[in-house]
Order: sequence, then C-alpha cells, then structure tokens
Amino acid sequence: MASDQLRWWRDAPGMSPDEALVLETDAGQDQRFAELDGMAARLLEAALNGQPMARVTQGRGPQASDTVELVGLAPQERLLYTDVFGVQEQQGRGAWYLPQKLSLKAGVVNLPHLMRRRAAHAMTVAADDTARISTVDSADAVLLWALLNPLFETVMEPVRVRAAGPVGSAEDQQQLWDEIESRFARLGLAPDVLARFRFGAGWHRLDRAAQQRARLELLDSLAAGDLSQLVARHRMTQVQSLMEGFTKKAKSAKIGTALARRVLTRALQPVVSGYFSGDWLAVLDYLQMSPHPDEEVITTLPEPRLYVGMSSQAATMAAESGVPEEEIHAVLTAFLGGTSSLSPVEERGDALREWWVAFDQAHAVQAPGMRSLWGLVDEEPMTQSGNDQGSTPQLYRDILPTAVNERVDRLWDTMTLQRHSRSIVSNPRPHQLMANTFGPAVEFWHGVALTAWFVCEGPSSRTSLSGVADYYRRSLAALQTAGCPVDPSLFEELRTAERHLGPEEMITRDDGFSVGTPFGDVTVSSSIGYSARREGFERVRDIVTRHRRAWAEEHLATYLQQRWRTELEDVARAHHRFVAAKGRPPTLIQFAQFATTAANRWTGGDLGSVYTAIGEPAAAEQERPTRLLTCDGYDFARRVYEALGGKPLSHDTWMNDPDESRRQWQLSRLATESLRYLQLHEALGEPPTAKQFGAQRIAWPWPGEEAEGWPIFQSAISALTDTSPPVAAGQTAGDLPAVREEQLAKGGNAPLRTAPVTVRIIATGAPVDVSAVLLATDGKVRNDNDLVFYNHPHQDGVRADGDTITAVLGNVPDDVRSIAVVVSIDLEARPTAVFDQHTTWRAEATQLSQNLLSFQPEPFASGETVTVAMELYRHSGGWKARAVGQGYDTGLAGLATDYGIDVEA
Repeated sequence: MASDQLRWWRDAPGMSPDEALVLETDAGQDQRFAELDGMAARLLEAALNGQPMARVTQGRGPQASDTVELVGLAPQERLLYTDVFGVQEQQGRGAWYLPQKLSLKAGVVNLPHLMRRRAAHAMTVAADDTARISTVDSADAVLLWALLNPLFETVMEPVRVRAAGPVGSAEDQQQLWDEIESRFARLGLAPDVLARFRFGAGWHRLDRAAQQRARLELLDSLAAGDLSQLVARHRMTQVQSLMEGFTKKAKSAKIGTALARRVLTRALQPVVSGYFSGDWLAVLDYLQMSPHPDEEVITTLPEPRLYVGMSSQAATMAAESGVPEEEIHAVLTAFLGGTSSLSPVEERGDALREWWVAFDQAHAVQAPGMRSLWGLVDEEPMTQSGNDQGSTPQLYRDILPTAVNERVDRLWDTMTLQRHSRSIVSNPRPHQLMANTFGPAVEFWHGVALTAWFVCEGPSSRTSLSGVADYYRRSLAALQTAGCPVDPSLFEELRTAERHLGPEEMITRDDGFSVGTPFGDVTVSSSIGYSARREGFERVRDIVTRHRRAWAEEHLATYLQQRWRTELEDVARAHHRFVAAKGRPPTLIQFAQFATTAANRWTGGDLGSVYTAIGEPAAAEQERPTRLLTCDGYDFARRVYEALGGKPLSHDTWMNDPDESRRQWQLSRLATESLRYLQLHEALGEPPTAKQFGAQRIAWPWPGEEAEGWPIFQSAISALTDTSPPVAAGQTAGDLPAVREEQLAKGGNAPLRTAPVTVRIIATGAPVDVSAVLLATDGKVRNDNDLVFYNHPHQDGVRADGDTITAVLGNVPDDVRSIAVVVSIDLEARPTAVFDQHTTWRAEATQLSQNLLSFQPEPFASGETVTVAMELYRHSGGWKARAVGQGYDTGLAGLATDYGIDVEA
C-alpha cells in the first residue's frame, strides 16, 4: 500500500487542472487517457463546427424504449469505444452500477450543430432530443452518459442558462455566473469568452438576432482554442472529484484505502465508466493504492434459478426419494407459503390457458349481425362519458364463461404500487392486468380479429387487412423474439381475401325533427352515410381462426412459460446486479423498483412470492390493509362519475356542444382517477393529499378549478366508501366542522344544492324495501320505468341501493318535477307487519357538504304498510327536500294508483 508520501496525487484535488495534469504526467499516468482524450477532442471539434453527434430514434408505443446512436465516429474509434464502453464489457470489469433505465439528454451534444443549422429553434429542438431508454444495452448510451454529456454540458452551460431565463434573485444569478466563470477558467478559457453572457452584461437588451450571433461567437471561440487541452482539463476536474471521494472514504475506513461501493456515488459512477472503463482495479492502479481487504470485484453474475413448476414434478420427486407424494406436496405448500403446492405463477399460467380457450371460441363464432368484440379484452382507457366508436366496456362479462371471469377477478384483483410497496392494495381492473400479463399474443390475435370485423362490418378500421403486418409489427416482433412467430402466410391470405370482399355498402344514420309553422307541422328528415361494410366477414374470420389455432397448438404452452420465465429471470438478474454493486441485498422498497411488474402479473402483487420464486429471502413482509374497493372498479368509477354530476354524452352533444363534451370528459377522467385515489388511500392508511395524488396534473371542471374540485372529489369518494372525510393540512380530526343536522317536522322543507343527495332509511321492527318514484308536473310517472327499486335500480340519475336512494340532481331530466322516496314493509318476510309504534323509520338526507336533514314521523296507527318518507322537488330553479310522512293502508296498489304506475307491469 502506498504511503501518503508516495501518493503522487496527494495534493492534486486542491490544485488547478493544469497543475494536477503535470503531476499525472510526472507519475507516468497520462498515457492511459491518450486515446480517450483524443477521441473526445475530435468529437468536440466536429460538433463545434456544426456536425451532428447523436441520433435518437423514438420507440413506437407507450412501453417501447428509445434508442440512441453516435454518428461520425471513425472506424478505429468505434472499435475502441465498443471495447471500453460496451455494457457487457464494463460489467465484466465489475461495473454493475450501470443504470438499467436512463433518460439521456442527447440534445446537449447536438446543440452546437443545431445552433449553426437551425439557430432560431436550436434550444427547443435540443430540449426535445431526449432518449428514454428502458434497457441500457449499447456502448453509445454509456459513452454519452459517462463522457460526452458531462463534457458538452459544461462547455454549453452559458447557452443553456441564458435560454432558460433568469431564476432566483439577483444574488442567486450572480453566484450562478461566478460558478460558470470559475468552471470555464479551470478549462483554460479566457474570461472574454463569456463577455456577452455573464451577469450584468446586458443580455436581456439584445434582440434575438444579436443573441444568436453571441452564441455563434462562443462556438467560434471554443473551436479556435486548444481542444485537446480543454478535454484533458475537463477530464482532470472529473478525476479530482473521484480523488476527493476516495480520500474521504479512505480516512473513515482508517486503513488507507476504500471500498468501491463506498466511494462510487451516483455522481462518481460516470467518471469510472468514462475514464477507467468501469474497472475499479484500474482506478486503484491509477491512484497507486491497494484494494480494500473486503473488496470483491464481481465479474460475472450467478445464473438465475427459478423455483416454479415444482408441483407438477411432485410425483417424480416422490418416486426418486421414496417419500409419499402427499408429503412432497405438503413440503412445497410450506415452502411457497400458500394454501397449496401450486405456485402463484403456475396458477396464473393455468388461468391464462383457460382464458385463451374462451377467447378463441368467442372470436371463432362471431358472425354478421352480432355486436363487435371490441371490449372482450380490457385494453382501452376507461371512460364513463360514452363513445360512438363501437367499443363495449367489460364485454367479457357478457361473452366469457362466468367461471373464467371469476378466476381472473380472483387472481388479478390485488397489486403493489411501486412507490408504496409496503402494502398490497386493490386492483380495480383485474382483466386489464391479466391482458397485460398475457402480452403481445393477445394484442396481436385480438387486434387482427377486430380488424377483420371492422373492415367487413364497419363502421371503420384503423388499418386494412393488407396493412395488418405493418400495423401490428411491434407485437409480431415481440412474438418473433419469444420464439413464437406468426406464420407469414396469414398475411398473404388476408391480402387475397381483401381483394375478394364484396363492394362497399353504405351504413347510414337517420335523424329527423318536426317544426311548427303557420301551415302546420313540417318534418325534416336526414340520412347521413358515415361508414361502409363489405360482405365476406365469415371467410376472413375463418382464415384468422385457423391460423390462431395453429399458432396456439404449436406455441401457446411455450409462449406462456416464456412470459413468466423471462420476467422472473430479469428480476433475479436485477437482484444479483444490486448485490454486486452494493455488496448487500436490496431493501423491500429497492426490490420493488425492479420486481413490481412481475409481482403484479404473476403473484397478485406479492413481492414475497417473487422472492420465493427466485430463491431469495424476503427483505420484509408486505401489509394487506383493509380494502376500500369492495365492488367492480368500473362500477365504482361510474358511481363517482354520477356523484360528480356526470352523465353519458349523446351523439348530438358530442358533435354540437364542445364545452359540455370537454366537461364530461374531465369528469370521466376524475372518475377513473378515483380508483387510483382508493389505491393510495389503502397504501397510505389515510386519504392522500392533493400533492400525493398529483392533483395539479388533472383538469378540474369547476370555476375554482383544483381548489373547488378537490374537496368535492374527496367527499364523493368518502361518501361512497363510508370512510371519514379527509382532514385538511394543518387540521386535526377535532378541527373538522361537525355535521350540521336539521330536523324537519312533517310538511317541513329545506333547500338543497344541485349536487348528489342521498336519502337513507333507518328502520326498526320489520324489514323494509326502499324505492323512489320520479314524477312529472302532473304528479304522475312518465312511464313505468320511473319506479326505481331493487329490480330496476337506476333511472335518470336516481339509484336505489338497499336502504338508500341517491339522486344526482344535476342529471335528473327537466321533465321530472319531483322524486318521492318510498318505504314499504317487506311483506314476504313479515306478511302481517304494519307501521306502528313498534315498526318505525327515520329518514336522513345528506349532500357532499355533509349537511344532514332528518325526519322521523309520529307512529302510524291505521295499518299502513307503505309510506312516502321524503320528497325532493324543484323550486325556483333549484331543489328542496320536504318531509312527507304519508301512509297507505292499501299497500303498493294504492300508491301505484296515485302515481299512475301500471301495477301489472
């Protein structure tokens, strides 16, 4: 081990880069950087003179990764940098810290080129030139991340800061520019290079053309200098930071040297990858230091071993070991920590096979005259406001066998949120998660079947039959990569079939209305052709079915096994990489960063089961909080939508009222977001704050925007989940205003807001049914659908749910004047019961404001079995509630007669 006296670099951290470079040369350490410095200097010179440096290719699709490629490298340079910066090569030298995901601002290396070629838009284009790489696997990405981006960010900093505009106080800006000038001085650049840019030099007084000239003058000044020296000085400033970090950790270790994982912070990792090929031993050699006694440089990772599928091998294991098969299953059950020897992964794989059979059959029997199967797979964004495009949300509920749907609901109804991984929470869309688990096979085969339907039966298709291979190229490429390709002859058969389809037959929409004139009523009718169909669907359907079944017979079993094996092996490798980089296993939260997707797809969000599957001990056990989402996610979102005042859009509104269409879309978005709110509530153990929820990202369709809409949104969810209203920041539960209760006497009334109102009946003495009757201005129903009860629970904004009637007043049609809330004894349960002093009820009406109206009548005494409890009625442009308390000893027949309800119906 070198002593402090023998360390050539002992004083280098406090020196200027030029002084440190002299020490480096005297120690004979400069030649190791000669090729790298030369390559960086040449690339910088080319860039400053207007050549592009990097090309970003955007990935197609929401999950696709971008790619980045360096351009303009000489062949010998490419050979050099591939060996130095290749991901496998660096990991083979122990650089397991390389990021797996990266947002790479490639625009900074293209900025000089853009300034010379597109001066007016250079900053905007450069800002957009960012590669979002989900898997860092190229030497180009590593070279940019580790070496070129830090270099270009330093020399282009004056341009970037001026383009961003002033930030902070004058003192803050002066300090920022002092730091920039200091960095430029360390690079050996003369002070006058920044004459037009520095603070107080009048940059804001320059017009756009003058600012562009100043930027070009900066490029010219940089290009005219000694770029080899500039690059070497920049490298030394980076290495000096590494020296400082090493010295600090070596002192704390008290043995004169330091462990790599202690020194290599996120800021220093690029330095080692950029200038030492990711080789910590090369760093130690450069510093002339011995490795730490506990240093372990891992050059290869263990191969992943998965503990899945053992249940199917139980009989073989029993025969080989002489142990009864039942005992083998018992041991496996204990190992898996579940209730059977079947692993969660195996169980879900079996469910996917069962689902595929039902999915295949549904498409195979599709015929003209039936509705489209768009909605059979839960893959579209959830919407409450309706659409005019032919999709049927949750169509799988109607088409697939109940047992299949229930199995999907059970196996995919929980998940883990990556940012809140200590808890397993409700999953509001199990069928969507199941489809994501199945992956590109469903995306392709469902998509091509829908294309066949919409090309032939209308109203329109996103692609033609001839264009299927191109439209679904991403899914097809994924299947090819998985070793489960689609037979190319399918596409030739589809092209041939398309040529033999029948001629287009126009599909029309008929509309009409009447207008009164002095000469009588005039009826105006219109017929608009808006799409076309073509005869021949059955032939195309049979082609797709034949190929789909051939593919499944050959590939489905392998494909499904490959799906879980690939994802779990990726988790195992990420776990091994973490241990190699950090020298310890990840915490539960750290593990969740790379294991959550696999857990949600294959173990119901249970990270502990993923640990078991990869053969690693769990870092901690997750909690399973009380579930707030106790019904179907679509149903809950619909209830929130109605509670917020949403109502499905008609075609006319969608076409002619853009403001209302926008408002309904925003309410629909909020209703969908309510599901995420519930997940956060479960994970946090309390309602999320607006910041935790990300309320600022959402459009709020109220005049006061978020400030007005957020409390309404929270209160609506609170009312639907029977949870306490959230406490605002700075409040305690005791600070919340008490619910104001107003007791109404019989005949009394009170005003209501035009917002959802809930009337709940609390009955004693006998079971009761609660219903509602929608009444027109004549006090009669418009038709028999205006009776809302357990067999017809929803009508025009009014819903019956057990002992509660909810009326979304904003959705009640104008021709409904009042809503009567009716309480009737369940005579099937208690045939002889009547309302009297023993059988009573109390009505409570609440709105989002938490105001409470209550009414409890005097005991009835005339054998009444049906009573009108409350009436909600229009008054002076608003609504009121009236305490009624009218009884009927003639039962439901008497009430029906008064309200004009057809008893037989």
